[in-house]
Amino acid sequence: MSRASYQISVGGLNVTPNFSPLLISLEISESDGGKSDQCTITLDDKDGSILLPETGSQMEAMLWWIEPPPGVGNGAAQFTGVTDEPRSHGSRHQGRILTITAHSADLKGKGKQKTSKHYDQKQFKDVAQDLGQKAGYQVSIDQSLASLERDYWVCAHESFLSWGRRISDEIGAAFKTAYPKAAFVPRNTADSASGIALAQVNAVVGLNVISWDMAPLLSRGLYQNSKVRIYDRLKAAWDEASQSIGSTGAEADLRATFKQGDKGRATDNTKTGTADAKRKQGGGHIELQGEPAAQSQAQLTLSGARPGIDGTYLIKSTHHRYHRHQGWITTCEVVNPSGSAGEDSRGSSSSD
Repeated sequence: MSRASYQISVGGLNVTPNFSPLLISLEISESDGGKSDQCTITLDDKDGSILLPETGSQMEAMLWWIEPPPGVGNGAAQFTGVTDEPRSHGSRHQGRILTITAHSADLKGKGKQKTSKHYDQKQFKDVAQDLGQKAGYQVSIDQSLASLERDYWVCAHESFLSWGRRISDEIGAAFKTAYPKAAFVPRNTADSASGIALAQVNAVVGLNVISWDMAPLLSRGLYQNSKVRIYDRLKAAWDEASQSIGSTGAEADLRATFKQGDKGRATDNTKTGTADAKRKQGGGHIELQGEPAAQSQAQLTLSGARPGIDGTYLIKSTHHRYHRHQGWITTCEVVNPSGSAGEDSRGSSSSD
């Protein structure tokens, strides 16, 4: 019989035996950047026996199957981060509940401290690692991004975490933190924050899929080209960088709101615009039997739903939830449809 198991440690101590009799739910949420991953533990606090963890304690959590159900891969869903302040809830009908939350970014540390600094003629890896070190993070950068060079980089009264989110949007990267580590990897690739290739998730209706809500083609996200304006100071004239997105049936171009000061930055922005547009061409949510391989940036192949919906998607975010009465369920937000997604090969639409 399939059975999920878990392990929780706080401050380097395994607290699973203490938490198990009181655990209501364990939730792990992670995304491909833009916000920190989160772990939430909900406990039955009927007698207040659990010692409140100190804010800023290192916390790790894992979820895995002792005997995986059909169609579910091996491995574990994992989280590493730092605890926030615990929260107590209570009412005469609900009783007492204690919630312990942790984030992959240290919200007490220097990662949120604003700073101002600029760099001339530097590669991206040198800038990111210097800013990260000052904020207490060990930064790793994928090789395809590390050698990106600009004549001018600036952290304009921003925190390292804010700068990381902003600059990742500029260069088309995913920015991830797992304190004390941070990483930049290319967006829309099947690579984890560590740069290791991720396993593909197979979502099969009738086997491991619980529910789905999908739209493989969204008109709002369809564009023909990604364009960025440049002001050429030598010619005293406007120019434009452009890259084809190639959405079928699209007529409009995706134009960046802000102009860029040189061809290199503008080209980077067109690539980012293209990647973002492809992500927004379609997607939705898929609920699975607890799937440890489901991570942001991993590819998910859906089958058995219907022609035009089945196909390959990119996982943008995942939410793993273990509940003592419901077991382990994984919800994936998916984007960037490819393969047969959006194409019903049976011909013209008909209700016959």
